[in-house]
Amino acid sequence: MGIIKRIKKHFKRKEKLKILNTQEIINITSFDPSKKTILFASRDIPSHDKDSGSNRLKEIILIYKKIGFNCILFSPHIFEDDPYVKFYKEHGVIVFTENNKYKTLYEFLNDFKKVDFIWFNGPLALNLFYWKIKNILPAAKFIYDMVDIHFLRYKRAIEIEPNRISLKKNYKHFYRLETVVAPQLDYIIAISDKEKEIMRKYADERKILTISNIHYPKIDVSERNNFASSKGIVFIGSIHEPNIDSVKFLYEKIMPLVWKENPELEVNVIGNVADKLDLKLYPKFKFLGFVESIEQHFMTSKLMVAPLRFGAGVKGKIGQAFEYFLPVVTTDIGAEGMQLVNKKNVLIANDEKSFAEAIIQLNNDETLWNTLSENSVDSLRPFSTEAVNETLKKII
Repeated sequence: MGIIKRIKKHFKRKEKLKILNTQEIINITSFDPSKKTILFASRDIPSHDKDSGSNRLKEIILIYKKIGFNCILFSPHIFEDDPYVKFYKEHGVIVFTENNKYKTLYEFLNDFKKVDFIWFNGPLALNLFYWKIKNILPAAKFIYDMVDIHFLRYKRAIEIEPNRISLKKNYKHFYRLETVVAPQLDYIIAISDKEKEIMRKYADERKILTISNIHYPKIDVSERNNFASSKGIVFIGSIHEPNIDSVKFLYEKIMPLVWKENPELEVNVIGNVADKLDLKLYPKFKFLGFVESIEQHFMTSKLMVAPLRFGAGVKGKIGQAFEYFLPVVTTDIGAEGMQLVNKKNVLIANDEKSFAEAIIQLNNDETLWNTLSENSVDSLRPFSTEAVNETLKKII
């Protein structure tokens, strides 16, 4: 074949791929024009196996699919070979990826315009996408999912570190987004009734709905290690500031008191905290980094700790522990919005001395350990898919 023919064949193939890519945007095999359509806009594609907020969004998207919606997921700068793109497409979700015809979501929406609802996942998505999408789809209903109240988290952080200028800047930024911009939308999703109560000061109560994390038992209680065969402490975190502070608080203040009683007690830290911590300063902790499958740690550890001194929202890591009947020691901040009772569902302690005592007690007391483990099903009841289903129906 001559060079000219090869060049022509190459460009014909590119043109064919362009057409296929354009069709793939609306995934015509799964788009049903007779159904309502919801677009989920997120700053980052939800990586459901890495953080609880992404897992919650995944569950909400899949519930909307079951209700009978066309679901479109958008996050900037993602492409077909992303494993999460493949995951969502396998579940019948339409994922917008950059292509030859539509370089941006906005170009696509200008042509498509068959969207009834837009769901913004957190304040970063609200800040980046709201006004542009509002201009293109003024008749759509707009939903702001707070995930948690960010300005409240920064306000609490300032109380612990009052001289950090970055915390004050973030507080002002998120306060405006959440109390001035968010109330302009049609719905605000709070993650707990406690946060709903706080937001009533800034937005019409009729706009505010509560959708918490979504959890359910992943195993039967008989499948996990019993008290005698369970061992060690697990902490799950990320580069999120409250988690970084928790690691420091646990290592510097709490565990020295625990190790006086039990010097052999191991602490495993799961998550990418190494991006914010110098691990050489924490030689007695075992840092595991990102763990693709954490089920084994939930099923074999004796307890999970969440010594959070600031933050907001419902803590997914605690719900995940309940899914595997793993007892938890946390603070009032950690237990916030979860309807948990001290010594029935969790142990709650707020200073280093009482937190250390709670760890020691739970590590040694089989009866208490069994009580918390067996009550995990009760602890999860407010976070069922059935409860979320009923709330979502109020929007549609």
